[in-house]
Amino acid sequence: MEIIRQSLEDGNIVKINIGTELNDGGTDVSGSIELDIENQSQFVELINTIFDEGVSKVIVNMENISYIDSSGLWALFEGHKKAAQRDGKMVLLKPAKDVKRVLDITKMSSKMDIVDSEEDAINTLKA
Repeated sequence: MEIIRQSLEDGNIVKINIGTELNDGGTDVSGSIELDIENQSQFVELINTIFDEGVSKVIVNMENISYIDSSGLWALFEGHKKAAQRDGKMVLLKPAKDVKRVLDITKMSSKMDIVDSEEDAINTLKA
């Protein structure tokens, strides 16, 4: 799993991009990936690091995540919970259709903000 962390809005918001491979410049990720037992700990460690640094607003770009299992759901919920403990917020950006369906079935979509554009994500975090 490749992860790129990007600061937005003068560092007040962090966007996490997840994929399987980095481009040549190491500035973007691509490739379909699963958020599951194999890599959820890497995601949780990154989220914990971000919140421990004092950032309280996070966008998780989910457009390359093609599958999510219960451990991936747990990782997202842990991030959501940690954000709430810090009076912050975590927004999910562009989940794929199948991932969105899992989020809906498990009622996670009723607990987390899910948006379709980066602009909407930023506006949600500023509200």
